[in-house]
Amino acid sequence: MSVIRFLHTDSLRLGSPILGLSDSPDWLRKAAGSAVRTAVTNVIEAAIAGRCQFLLIAGKLTESSQDLGPAIAWLKTRTLDLRTHGIQLVIAGHPESDHAALRRLDAILMAPGQRLDVWSNGAARIECNVSPTSTTGPASALGIEIGTESGRRPQSDLAYVAVPSLTPSSTSDSIDGVASAHDRMLRMSAGCPQSIGPLERGTFGCQLVDADLSRQQLTARACVTDVIRFAQELVSCRQGMAASELGELLRERSRLLSANGRCTMVVEWVIDGQFTLSGAKMEPLCEFDLLKDLRGSLHAGHSGAWPHRIRFSDNSTIDASQHPSIAAREFSAVVRERILKFSQRNRLIENSSAGIPLGSESEAAVGLDLLRRVA
Repeated sequence: MSVIRFLHTDSLRLGSPILGLSDSPDWLRKAAGSAVRTAVTNVIEAAIAGRCQFLLIAGKLTESSQDLGPAIAWLKTRTLDLRTHGIQLVIAGHPESDHAALRRLDAILMAPGQRLDVWSNGAARIECNVSPTSTTGPASALGIEIGTESGRRPQSDLAYVAVPSLTPSSTSDSIDGVASAHDRMLRMSAGCPQSIGPLERGTFGCQLVDADLSRQQLTARACVTDVIRFAQELVSCRQGMAASELGELLRERSRLLSANGRCTMVVEWVIDGQFTLSGAKMEPLCEFDLLKDLRGSLHAGHSGAWPHRIRFSDNSTIDASQHPSIAAREFSAVVRERILKFSQRNRLIENSSAGIPLGSESEAAVGLDLLRRVA
């Protein structure tokens, strides 16, 4: 057997909650409660489906040391399937102080400054050995190191460097999503199996790596494992589009995302365009009203798209020159809201100064400027 196949993932973050979904429906909060564990289960299933020889976890199992014990207990039951299929577990992201607890997982443990050498024994099996990175690896073997400095090449004929990261390496410069080794060395980040908040956007998963020892070639392909995905989508609108058409446009874009995969997309919509008003009394100009309308049109389920936020870009404009009464109503609403906010704050703070601030960036000043430009 000349080809060694393994699955590489970074920090599992077991025990970490998914944030930013407090105002989501019950079905989504329920899915979020088990999303990290489901994604880790997807990693294990991907290793089995890919007929890997081992699963490499290059980062920590948990972000908090208090979660390590429960995480090991849960992971022990899930890794039984790995052993059944002859897949070895390799854990490399923990300090040696954690190794006593991690031995319950029957895994190969790599401490900082160590390398895993993997080679074929000539039959249908592979051999593994943990060595210091300062020593030269066996001939015709694959050497795996963790977080090696970019300026130093590992002392292995064929080298794979796992760089723990929250996000995976970009495949924009790869061919068909497959990254190949340069000078018989491949340096990759797998990322976490699941993102845990709106700031972590994009696809999360792991890397499926093939090492051909006879040809001295290394390739890696991304493997998706996440079940909830955070994204920011730009909605570019045509010039002069009626504001009343925004709702249907957002619903159509949401339907397209819903049919785009098995995971649930939690989306921040950014609307960009120059809009016109028809003069109708009910036109969706408020981001909150647009969000409420869009959420109300979605059906509950385990997958699809859920709008997390809607906002207009800084370049968006609304032409209200033909409808000055709308601008007046908008100004009245702004001032009324400002008075309400100020009154509430004034009840909480004693001896506050009376009046409505008209300084730069205040809502009242913005409203006055709007009236000036319409007039």
